[in-house]
Amino acid sequence: MIVAVMRIPARTRFHLVAPACDTRLTLENAERSLTKVPHMVLFGFFALLTAAQFNRLDRRALYWSFAATALLGLVIELEEGATRTGNCRITDVLPDIVGALAVLLPAAALIVSIRAWRANPGS
Repeated sequence: MIVAVMRIPARTRFHLVAPACDTRLTLENAERSLTKVPHMVLFGFFALLTAAQFNRLDRRALYWSFAATALLGLVIELEEGATRTGNCRITDVLPDIVGALAVLLPAAALIVSIRAWRANPGS
């Protein structure tokens, strides 16, 4: 993970400037951001791998996995702004969150159904 996070600043030899980010939460920015399907897939996979690192897959693990995914998306956007190598838009965190939810919500439903089945195996 450290290598992945450091890759963006390394491309500019760690020449960083104050991030110039588009912080407008407009519908146009959100629509543009939600077309980034590769982001959704990769961040969904990241959320799944993060959840798998916990000893037990429970609500706590899912919350922390979601938080880590959203935080990683935010860090990447800030890096893109600080290195001027990409579009630093706050709405670009949306596809990351959508990808995480697409994986974690079914996992949560599965956890709930398994617990219900264990509580009442004959029902």
